[in-house]
Amino acid sequence: MKKILLGTLLMFCLTTFGQTYKIEEKSITGVFDVDGKSKAEIFSAINKWISINYNSAKNVIQLNDAEAGNIIIKGINEVTCKSVAKTLYPKNAYIPENTTTKFNHLIEINVKENKFRIIYRIIDSEGLDDNFFNCIKLNGDNEANIITYNDEVEIGLKKGLIGQEKRELYKLKSTVMFEDIRFGLENSMKATMLSIEKSVKTATTDGW
Repeated sequence: MKKILLGTLLMFCLTTFGQTYKIEEKSITGVFDVDGKSKAEIFSAINKWISINYNSAKNVIQLNDAEAGNIIIKGINEVTCKSVAKTLYPKNAYIPENTTTKFNHLIEINVKENKFRIIYRIIDSEGLDDNFFNCIKLNGDNEANIITYNDEVEIGLKKGLIGQEKRELYKLKSTVMFEDIRFGLENSMKATMLSIEKSVKTATTDGW
């Protein structure tokens, strides 16, 4: 999926307070009212948005049922945050300052007359184990999972002869890392929803 443009993120910052969301462990749900738009118009506008914002709409669409008003698409979120490994080896030029994590997602969209609902789910993280993915909780309730993750990492750090001071610093920084990832994901997911909403509301029916 193409990166959300700065203008969309700016729109998110300015307008998200007016939209309510249901935030769960691995999903965010939003319901959007678009008065004066028929089910067919909304459905068409969303499909156009998908075609514009994904490299290949054919490859990402899992379901596209106009009669039922249901669309399911898959894609990838990329979230960049400061590298925790850099904390252990700050002078190592081969360790980048930032690291990017990729998450696979499913977006389910349900369309009715004058409204639509988006259920945006994060389903796994590419190349990372379950302990890492379990620490990504959009509702913020991840303290126990981070402890489990850090306990596992500490075993490896001890084997690598990393001193206690650095191990404790790593634990502290990993908590910050997961919060940064959560924040980045939440912002990206909401910005995508608002981008879809804007596309639906500004869609024209002038025959062109």
